[in-house]
Order: sequence, then C-alpha cells, then structure tokens
Amino acid sequence: MKVTFDKYHGNGNDFIIVDGINNSFNRITQEKIKSLCDRNTGIGSDGFIIIKSNDHCDYEMVYYNSDGKIGSFCGNGARCAAHFALKNKILKKVSKFKAFDGYHFVNVQGNIISISINKVDNFKKIRDDFLIDTGSPHLIKFDQNLEKLNIEDEFMRAQESKLVDGGVNVNFVSKKDKNTYHARTYERGVNAETLSCGTGAVAIALCSKLNYNHEESITHIITRGGKLSVTFNFNENKFFDIFLFGNAEFVYSGNFNL
Repeated sequence: MKVTFDKYHGNGNDFIIVDGINNSFNRITQEKIKSLCDRNTGIGSDGFIIIKSNDHCDYEMVYYNSDGKIGSFCGNGARCAAHFALKNKILKKVSKFKAFDGYHFVNVQGNIISISINKVDNFKKIRDDFLIDTGSPHLIKFDQNLEKLNIEDEFMRAQESKLVDGGVNVNFVSKKDKNTYHARTYERGVNAETLSCGTGAVAIALCSKLNYNHEESITHIITRGGKLSVTFNFNENKFFDIFLFGNAEFVYSGNFNL
C-alpha cells in the first residue's frame, strides 16, 4: 500500500505525519517507523504521528519516537498535527484532541499554533535541578554553559540516576533576562539532541518560576530551532491554565510503501 505523508517541523523539531482517519495503519510496525525516521536511509525525523478518529473530540494524535516506540506527549508534534489536519482538509475545524496524556485544546492562527497543557503538580527539586512532568518527564538544569556543554555525556549521566522508568529528557538552560531563557534539549526515544522540544520548553518555563520566583505572565524559550512561548498560572503548588505557543511549518509531501 502506498501512503502519502507530510513532513512538518515546529522550531526544527521535525515529524512525519499521516492521515489515519481515512487510512488504516494497524499493520505498521516499530521497525517500519524506525526506518522511516532514519536520517540516513529513510525520510528522517524526530518522530512519527498518526491522526486518528476519536468519538469524544476532533481527533486523536498517536505519537511515536524515532526509535519506533510509542511516545509520551509531544508539544511540537501536537502543534504540527493540528496544522496538518486543517491543511489536508481531514477536518473542517480543530479545537480539542486526545494525546498520550489526555485531552488538549488547540487554537490555529495561520502558522502560529497554541495548545493547552494539562495541569502540572508532579515536580520536585533534586539538588540544583528540577524533575517535572509536563506530559513527558524532564530534568531541568539551570545556569549551564550551553556552548561548552558536552550534551550527550550529560544526558547519559542523568540516565544513570534512573529518575524515571524509560529514561528522562534532559534540558540545559541559560538565563538571558527576567523572562527569556536559552535552552538545549537531549530527548529520550530520539536518543539525540533535538533543535526544539515543546514539553521541554513548558518544563523550563514552569521550573523558572520555581527557581527564580518571577512574576512574569509569559516566558520565552529560545532553542537552536527558534523561539517558543509559554503562559501559565501558579497557585497552591500547582501549575494550571498552561499554554504553549509556536510555529508549525509544512516542509513537503511524499509517499512510502507500507
């Protein structure tokens, strides 16, 4: 079977996206997804997304890491998926979708997509770092020298601590000003540094509140792929009304055999 896909990226975090509403992907395997995501012998991407029908919302987003395994929530992928569904007229509107961690709301304004993030109350400080779950687990390390960082070695060192079953994404952060941070992220499942990470940007924004106790209404995260913005409220040790804003860019369409 020949399958049409779209290649997308959100701040350089790139994805292969397919329509699972009008096509069946029940037979797709972990090895097939891994081979498609391979940057040397396949299409090349950080992840693979299937848009499926859901009786309780506009659609369901099923996300796989580039190793072919089912992934947790992907913020950049979610923004690209919403744009994909509208661009390809799979849906006439999108406002609510289901992902790995539950339901989310989405707003599309051209190429700028905002998505809601479920409330966050699962976080703790570990020495000078923060461990937090924003739909995916993240370790946040502030006050880092991002230019001299040996990011792969630091990522592997964090995995040795076995903080989370299945591994943890590691974010390295340098403060630019009171509400702007530079960041680099090494992602589990991709097993590489990505140009941007949506749930990582959210994690950094929330932990900046914990670390610096600022009163800013919006936080900007600058990655190697571009800028993401995050808004939230914080009360009684819980984060809520969280939104992630950023671009979603169509790259090209193609076909593969399944």
